[in-house]
Amino acid sequence: MAPIERKKKDFFISCKDTIEKKKLYEFILVLLRYVTPAKIGASQYGSGHSVKYYPKRLPEAFESEMDEANERISFRLDGDGFLFVMRKERLSRFLSLNISFDYDTADKIFPEIERFIIEEAVMASESDSHDEIVQNERLISQFKYLDEDPSGFPKCKGTLEEIEIDIEKNPGYVYKTQGLHLGGFYRMWFGEDSYAFLDKSELRNFQCFENTVLENDVTRITLYEHIEDYRNRENRQKQWEFRKKLHIDETARRMQEEEKEAYKQNADPEINIQEGSFEHGGVRLIQTYLKNGSIAHRSKADSVEIRELDADGKEVFRDIIEL
Repeated sequence: MAPIERKKKDFFISCKDTIEKKKLYEFILVLLRYVTPAKIGASQYGSGHSVKYYPKRLPEAFESEMDEANERISFRLDGDGFLFVMRKERLSRFLSLNISFDYDTADKIFPEIERFIIEEAVMASESDSHDEIVQNERLISQFKYLDEDPSGFPKCKGTLEEIEIDIEKNPGYVYKTQGLHLGGFYRMWFGEDSYAFLDKSELRNFQCFENTVLENDVTRITLYEHIEDYRNRENRQKQWEFRKKLHIDETARRMQEEEKEAYKQNADPEINIQEGSFEHGGVRLIQTYLKNGSIAHRSKADSVEIRELDADGKEVFRDIIEL
């Protein structure tokens, strides 16, 4: 039997990628009033691996990771019963925060987390950490480490194991796309920007334990009363009901296809823009691919126009190079 671990809650928060660095840093400082990390890590800091946490390292690591020239963000703090991960992939629409606390700390800090969500989030969720892990674990061999019986879970033909869990048929399955987590969580928040892809009226009229409107036109939905009761059959049904009523599966799959297409197009772009320090003094490099003088995908181009711009947007260099 696996060792007993403290129960933990996960908060997943998606923000616009234009969120001010200052607001993110101030939020981290708020969290650190309640917990003390043991390690800190950032892809652009030091070796890129986690190192022992010292307070002086926090601003150094944060600033190095949040540099505007950095297309990918990966910043992490972890300690006893605590985890904070800030991430953004190169083409993701949103920056995400994944925060995990033990139940007691989560309850104490909840008002601070919700205030940040109301002010800055596109979408956010709260769930039991163990349940979310189990509901999204494909490999049956891992269930013994989770102290769970896989017999009652849906199965399918596997890729790593002969038979695996068909996790999309679990009520707590999470779709991950464009910096969002979409699913039926114990508690959820929907900001104004989320109504572009989820029906606001359907959200506001969904029948569950709690459905209320907060400041900034934020909708907060709590599917069932107690977060620990995720195994309750009625609560599982409420997760399914939410997914179906809000068309979560269809919306998430469509967004995943959009994400795949964006990466496909980016692998064969018409225009490529980079930030940094370049040969002729520019801080922005713009490469425009051409075929017979017209814009074309890189794979079909016969030349590329190269432009460098300074910090004020003034062109400092231009040339066309044959490919």
